[in-house]
Amino acid sequence: MSMREEDIFEKLRQDVPIPETVQKKAEDAFASIKKDAQKRRVEGKMAVKRSSGRMPKKKIWILVAAAVLAFGTVTAGAAVYMQWSHGLSEGMKAEQEQMHKLEADNMASPVNQSVSEQGIKVTALQSIVDNYYVHLAFKVEGYEPEAGKQPDFEDVQIRIDGQDAPDGEFSISRGFYNGLVQGNDGKAVYADGTPLPEEGPLEKYVREDGSLEYEITLAKENEKGYFIGKPISVELKNLGEITIDGHIPDIEDTWSFTWTLGGSDQVRECSPDQELGDSKAIVKQVEISPISMRVVYDFPRQEIEEKGYNESGEEIISKTYAEAPWLTGVRMKDGTTYMYLYRGPGSSGYLSEDSDAYALTYGIDRILDPDQVESLLFVKSYPEGDKLLTEDDLYVVPIE
Repeated sequence: MSMREEDIFEKLRQDVPIPETVQKKAEDAFASIKKDAQKRRVEGKMAVKRSSGRMPKKKIWILVAAAVLAFGTVTAGAAVYMQWSHGLSEGMKAEQEQMHKLEADNMASPVNQSVSEQGIKVTALQSIVDNYYVHLAFKVEGYEPEAGKQPDFEDVQIRIDGQDAPDGEFSISRGFYNGLVQGNDGKAVYADGTPLPEEGPLEKYVREDGSLEYEITLAKENEKGYFIGKPISVELKNLGEITIDGHIPDIEDTWSFTWTLGGSDQVRECSPDQELGDSKAIVKQVEISPISMRVVYDFPRQEIEEKGYNESGEEIISKTYAEAPWLTGVRMKDGTTYMYLYRGPGSSGYLSEDSDAYALTYGIDRILDPDQVESLLFVKSYPEGDKLLTEDDLYVVPIE
């Protein structure tokens, strides 16, 4: 909603009542301006004409009108967007519009809590939460890892809803953001577009301002909506470096945070009911959120034999079940194809011992608009060597 220029000047021609609170705030503001101007005048930098008494209502309107004309329009309810972490924005190849939508949907939320111990300041920046996944980002200031070493916290403790998570309650992956992301060929590239050196990628942990970013991902693939709206506490313990001998702490201390997660259960669901070639797998249900994918197949068990070796080096044969074709990518409605979408942790397997329902769930390495996904791409067969997957290697499943 905006106010046109002629509307402003019509207001100026009217004797419009100004609420007492507005009058008082305006006078306080201009008193502050006059005080600052008087100080500068005394310092010989400028001269200012004194005035006193209540500011005329017409004058308030004139000043408001001048401000409106200077800025063009006054917009009611203008959106204020949070500052995203580099690891989550760069690392998930996010565009501004996508980030703003996740904020509006409450899937992405700011945290902005800081704790300083022994000169190291750690700030919990933000979270992204959907039905199955949580991404957390922390900024670390005051610590400089040794060149060529991998920084890390020795231990991370996470509680959901005040309870320690039992073993296997949810999956976790963690580490410092190193500036590398996965390209559409599945290989590492720098998020900022810098070419990789010939000798291979060098991890870029330290940003230009000297800070680092720490990322934690939680996954609960077997309970929909587990994290949304839950209190969470995070303890980061003993900051140091990982070497060939293990973790060596440089600073032994604990940085603790507690807040309530946001989150959104918004997801695109569909039931393609499509068989994948001669694999015997039928895609029954699909859930696509901006940060994760879940597929449930009807997949009768197929026992297979695998060769391996025991501790003595002797060859052994073990029996297991075949895996359903992997969901590796999507084709968008504009024709763009995204491959190798996996961003761990994830899970795959049968939902129960007596069921043929097989589920694959994983976080994806970019932010997607689920409504713009036209087809799902499943692996039919892998090419030899380092060759990339082509459409001949894929099952293409359109979705509605």
